[in-house]
Formats: sequence, structure tokens, C-alpha cells
Amino acid sequence: MIYMLYLISMSILRIALLFAFRDMKFRRMITLLNIVIIASGIGAFTALRITNAGSRIAAERIVTNILSGEILVYGEGLYDMSELAVEDIESISGVAKALPVMLVVGYMDGSLAFIMGVRSRDLGEVVSEYVAGGRFGENDSRVVIVESNFAETRNLSVGDYVYLKPQIGSVSIPYKVVGVADIGMKIQELSVAGTYVVVPLREAQDMVGRMGYVTMVMVKVDKGASVSAVKERIKEVFPEARIFEREEVMSIVNKVISLIDGLLMSSTMIGLLIALFSTASTIMSNVREHARDIAVMRSIGIKMSYVATIFIVEALIYSALGGALGIVLGIIGGEALRNMISSTGILRQPLIIEPTLLLFNYLAALGVGFMASIYPVVKASQVKPVEVLKNE
Repeated sequence: MIYMLYLISMSILRIALLFAFRDMKFRRMITLLNIVIIASGIGAFTALRITNAGSRIAAERIVTNILSGEILVYGEGLYDMSELAVEDIESISGVAKALPVMLVVGYMDGSLAFIMGVRSRDLGEVVSEYVAGGRFGENDSRVVIVESNFAETRNLSVGDYVYLKPQIGSVSIPYKVVGVADIGMKIQELSVAGTYVVVPLREAQDMVGRMGYVTMVMVKVDKGASVSAVKERIKEVFPEARIFEREEVMSIVNKVISLIDGLLMSSTMIGLLIALFSTASTIMSNVREHARDIAVMRSIGIKMSYVATIFIVEALIYSALGGALGIVLGIIGGEALRNMISSTGILRQPLIIEPTLLLFNYLAALGVGFMASIYPVVKASQVKPVEVLKNE
């Protein structure tokens, strides 16, 4: 019995494939157009999902790179966090270290520069590796550590002088290069627009006329300590301060990415709907053309479920071919989008291709084909053999 069912199933599948390939052969243009429509919808869907995955990883890298500590403490304004608060924060239970940072946007030798003012003893949290020269001391002034890429471009070396000027200032001041280094604590992607330099904290404060104040205090938490609990203790000591956890910043970034992704996905769904209706129209046209064949099969006792299989298989062939092409186009499109976004300097994202994502998108293509076959199958079931054959 099972063997008989197997033979019947194979026979029906063979007939379905013969019908499908015959239709595809004689209606090449319509077939090709239908496959392209499915491929474009799946391709756009795949490219956006790949881009979204890369964007999230790039955003996580940005937050991790620029936020050396687990907690950020800001004042009410831009430069009104007292430097004296550092000692009070370090005395709080669960705090391993507090780093005062002054971040100033300015220019170096006419190029946009992100000037970070830090204490000499905190340079280890900022500089990844020295290429030439070394660190500055607590009492050094008018000294700067420049980024290795910028130094190479401008042929700068230790002992040379560069001119720094904050955006709000009008005078460029010469600074001696004491170190060329890879700067780790930075937003890597902004390096496309400008460069990073590190100066003594006092120098950065003097640039904006805010001695004794910093942009923020980055707090590193003891291993095993609760970040949320430490945050609450800091809030008790500084009730007016703005305090953020690194995870909160990442959560906000993810929400923004999700919002943008949702808007883009909405437009992509329109493409999938067009693919669905296009496939349904093609299969419906085939049902009308094969009305006589359907009538003959029904009149000799072939079940309607077998007849339905013919058109379902035909729709699945369209969607299988379109889905495969769409996956390929999606990967190519994802790479193109990645390069385009990276070229703007906003994000430098990796190309993330997850096998589960590709499998899901391919199954989505097959789902489009199956749903597109439902209405034509219903219409095929309504074909009356007597009337069709009588008209013949």
C-alpha cells in the first residue's frame, strides 16, 4: 500500500514537473519576469537583513570603543562636570576607577580633530599602542599624541610641531608631538571625517576656558560588582548628574537601528506582495489554459488534490528559482550597502552572512510561491469537466 502511494506520488510529481517546464518553455518572457520579481523582493529583504546585522555589530563596537567604563557621569551641561567629583566617585563602593575626560572638537593643521584631554596616568585606557615616542607627563604642557594614520599621511614624527585650535577659538597654538600611537578609545568611524589626538587634561580645559571641569567621568566597575547598584550609589552622591550605563547607550542605539530597519522592511514587504500577486497571476493564467487538461484528468477519476499538486509545484518552482537568485542578489546588495555606508564615515560595518538568515529568506520565497498558488488551485477545483469537454 505504501509502495503504491509512493508510485502515485512520483507520477503526480512527474506530471506536475512536465506541466511546469512546458509552461516555462512556451512562456519564457513571463516566466523570467516572474522569477525576477520574486528575486528582487527576496534580494531586497536579504540585503536589508544583512545590513541590519552588520549595523548592530558596528554600533556595539562604537559604544565599546568610546566608552572605556561601564558607567558615564555627565553634568547638566557640556563642560560643567567638576573634576573634584572624580575622587568622590572613586570612593564609592564598587567603583574600580574613575577617568575624567574632556572632549573638544577642533582642528589640527587645518583638519578636523577630536581632541581628548586626559590625565597622564589614564593614558593606558586611551592609547592602544605607541608606534613612536611615548606618553606625556603630569606636568607637561603644549604636547600632543597624534594618531598613527594621520602622522603617516602628514609625514609627522616625534619632535615635530602641529597647530591645534578648538572650534570656538580663533587662535592656533603650536603643540609638540611626543608620541605617535594607535588610539583605542574613540569612535573609529569618525576617523574618516577627522583624526583623534590626545593632550593633557589641563590643556583641553584651557582650550575651552573651563579649568577644573570635564565633559564626562567614565567609571570602571569592580569585577563582579553590580553596575546598576553602583549607578544608584553615584546617583545618591550626585543627584543632579546625568548618569548612563553603557548598556543603556547600546539599547538606545539598537532602538534607533530597529526603527530604521522597520521602516525599510515595510517597503521591502511591498516587493514581496508584488511577487506574490505576480506569481498568483501567472499560475491563474496557467489554470485557464489547462482547463481542458484538468477536465480530462478529473473525468478519468484523478483526485482534485493531485490536480492541485500540479499548480502548487509549478508555483514552488518559480519561487525556488527566484529565491535562489534573490539570495545571491541579496548578498551582493548587502555588500554594496555596506561599502556605501562605510564610505560615509557613519558606520564601518562588517559583512555578516548568517546561514539561518539565508535559510529563512529562502523558505520565505517558497512561502510566497505556496500562498500564490492557493487562489488558482481553488479556481481549478471549480472546473466542471462536463461543461469544459462539451465546449471542446
